[in-house]
Amino acid sequence: MKCALLPLIVALWPGVAAADPMLLAAASTGAALNEGIAESGISAIPSYGASGTLARQIEQGAPADLYISANPKWMAHLAGLGLVVPEDVSVLMSNSLVLIAPEGAAPLEPAALDARLAGESFAMADPQVAPVGGYGQAALESLGLWGAVANRLVPTRNTLATVAAVAQGEAALGLVYASDVVGVAGVQVVWQIPRDSHPPISYLIAPLTQGDDPEGAAALLDYLMSDAGQAVLARHGFLPMREGS
Repeated sequence: MKCALLPLIVALWPGVAAADPMLLAAASTGAALNEGIAESGISAIPSYGASGTLARQIEQGAPADLYISANPKWMAHLAGLGLVVPEDVSVLMSNSLVLIAPEGAAPLEPAALDARLAGESFAMADPQVAPVGGYGQAALESLGLWGAVANRLVPTRNTLATVAAVAQGEAALGLVYASDVVGVAGVQVVWQIPRDSHPPISYLIAPLTQGDDPEGAAALLDYLMSDAGQAVLARHGFLPMREGS
């Protein structure tokens, strides 16, 4: 199993507080953070899900110590509720966007996007609910390419579903984070979307004021922000905070 999921929160809340720091983080960070926690030697308990869903869990009293959001608005939401101290929020890492196609496909020239999609579907996480979809729409609009995909768009739940749709041939192309396809079979990157075509992608991290293990949370935060921690994140396709800034 790639990562712990939301039922872990339910199992621990309400009830006995966890003995180790609990980390709630965006689903797209799962593999990288699992390795980072293992490398850190800190006995933390991770759980992954949509940034907004996790924020709502925290708002409702989930016993979490550390939160990582792929969408800055949810960190701001928790700060507005007093559950995060704004001065404690840091940019942990960044990411980039790519277009993917089934394995064996030819590289894509942006001008040929419309032709590549003739009679085909384009998969991307729903821009109305998923940060990656919002970034993707902004990028394609700024590059003058949104018209080529808008009527062929098949919104997915998340980037994992997008990758699956492309790998299974249900969509000719898909837009995901670069980190989503590191080491993944069945798809390949056919175009790196320019990073200046969309707002900066920032994964924010902060300790929570309601946490039961602030010392453990601080230790894990320090590790993830260290050179060693940033190297782990980079191995999984994320951009270290210094590159993503």
